[in-house]
Amino acid sequence: MAVVLGSLAGSGCASSAAPPAETAASGTESAAAAPKPKKSPAVQVAIPTESETAPFKLKADWSGPCEKADKIDINLGHTPETFIRAASCQITGKEPTDDQLKQWSEKLVKGPNTRRVDVARVMCLQGSRRCEFVYSDPWEAQPPLGDPPEIKAKREIGAVLMFFFDCPAKVNCGMDWANTHAPGMAEKSPALAFEKTESAYYVSSEPGFWKRELEDAKYAGLSFLLPNAYGPDIENGKLKPLEQALDSLKDPVKIGMFDDSWAWGEPWFTEFWKQKPRMSDTDKTAKILYEAKWKPFFKQIDKKHWYLFKGKPFIYFYNAGKLEPRDKSAAVFAKMKELFKADFGVEPFLAADSAYFEDRSQAKVADQKFQWNTFQLPNKRSRSVMNGSTLDAAMVKWDPIGRDHPGAVARPGDMMTKDASILEKVLKDSSDADLLILATWNDLGEGTGVNRNYDYYNEGKWLPPNYFMDIIRKSQMKAPK
Repeated sequence: MAVVLGSLAGSGCASSAAPPAETAASGTESAAAAPKPKKSPAVQVAIPTESETAPFKLKADWSGPCEKADKIDINLGHTPETFIRAASCQITGKEPTDDQLKQWSEKLVKGPNTRRVDVARVMCLQGSRRCEFVYSDPWEAQPPLGDPPEIKAKREIGAVLMFFFDCPAKVNCGMDWANTHAPGMAEKSPALAFEKTESAYYVSSEPGFWKRELEDAKYAGLSFLLPNAYGPDIENGKLKPLEQALDSLKDPVKIGMFDDSWAWGEPWFTEFWKQKPRMSDTDKTAKILYEAKWKPFFKQIDKKHWYLFKGKPFIYFYNAGKLEPRDKSAAVFAKMKELFKADFGVEPFLAADSAYFEDRSQAKVADQKFQWNTFQLPNKRSRSVMNGSTLDAAMVKWDPIGRDHPGAVARPGDMMTKDASILEKVLKDSSDADLLILATWNDLGEGTGVNRNYDYYNEGKWLPPNYFMDIIRKSQMKAPK
């Protein structure tokens, strides 16, 4: 989980100093082409055709002039060669050398850890320049994607949906903090329009934010989303924009709850959230957790929008290391389920983080379990068979470098994953599961998002914003063997 507040970052996964937020600027093209080398030593990569990227269409490729810029646009230049030229020109005011073209283009195409921003950071260092970066949208427009697929797969897919973003340029929305960027992060986007609002920022106070994520998730073949509820972010009716977006759609994906326990004990919110309820105090802690999280969340979402598994509203409970002792958690969860049933008339289906199974009684309370970080697992996913159902869970992308190591260049030890190799493996191997939970749909800081981002770049090519969504979509359209 990626959270940045003020000048600090904190989460169940990592913490770091937050880099200064940036404001993106639109890229510009010029008909006045700068001179190019007659024989380019760069690795040649073709620009994707419109048929390959439809319904998205790339803007005209950058062609100069070669001029130094106050702010370096990381997203100018579609091919390795034109990008390297654009970066060198903006940073130094000079054309790159043949060696630079050759070395960087090879790394961009063949190096799994080389990102566009890494090229620019090294060039800035070599040029003794402190650079400010911006990230323009290389696509002409961000169109809607169309109807959902006909789902033939056995399993249902859900994903954790982050919404603790305060765009532009505030909490969890620094452009350098994320390596790929959703429309509306730095400037209002028509892709986030809602009713009379023609464009909006990527922020959860805007119904257009929720509508875009709901529509894209439906297109991708997801059955449900699990909004990541820290607690302070759902207080005082803050989920109203989500309910507005749900009600505006004919048949939206359903909504479960991701209970993220990170906020407990943090100093960033009110006095209430500075406490760390103790699992050893069963009744008191169950009441605090239930009334702070489960009750207000489900009170704000109409029952017709709830995701039900085996007829029960779905709750995914994450361990952030804040609620201790974990070996006393079963009684607390059992009491919370009782409180839920008393208020809503149905007991929730609880999938608990495997860490809470330190309490041996948890197997009799939780309905399912999951493991959060799956990168080190042999199959790149966790699998749990409990109570007659099979739940698979996986993280399929990873790039938290901007969050954890501001200003650093990606290294092999960072375990960065920017392609679809893990996603494709997980989708294939989980075809016999009842549920597959992806972590996450759109976490910018951890780089785990498979939602609509405009600057996915791999092997020297722009991937269309719906690249990962289409892989999920096609998988869900396959009937089980």
